[in-house]
Amino acid sequence: MNYVSRFDELLDLNALHNWPVKKQLTAEDVNSGRLILSVHDVENYIMPRLPADKSERLSKHCGRTVIDVYDVEKERRYNMELVRKKNGRYRLEDWDQVALPRDIQAGKGIGMSWVNGMLCFRLLSDQ
Repeated sequence: MNYVSRFDELLDLNALHNWPVKKQLTAEDVNSGRLILSVHDVENYIMPRLPADKSERLSKHCGRTVIDVYDVEKERRYNMELVRKKNGRYRLEDWDQVALPRDIQAGKGIGMSWVNGMLCFRLLSDQ
């Protein structure tokens, strides 16, 4: 296990400052079933924490890989596909698995952190 992943395992996910990736959800995020992620966040935070084979698949033109996504508040794990689009942008497919049942609205903030091999998230604006 590399140092970065070991550090992430020690994070207290109840502390607001332990969410290195923060995003305000847009109407597109909550209505399209896809969560758009910034290139910076994916390439500088998520990809270095992925297993090498998944990171390599994702870095290719129109790459994609399945990752585990964990809803900290609901204690529920999802399998979602992280996709690199032709324009170089990234999105998390099947986000509607989370957004629809929870009735998440545009304008809400979410925090994400890589812990124990999963992309964990929670709503920040509900606190």
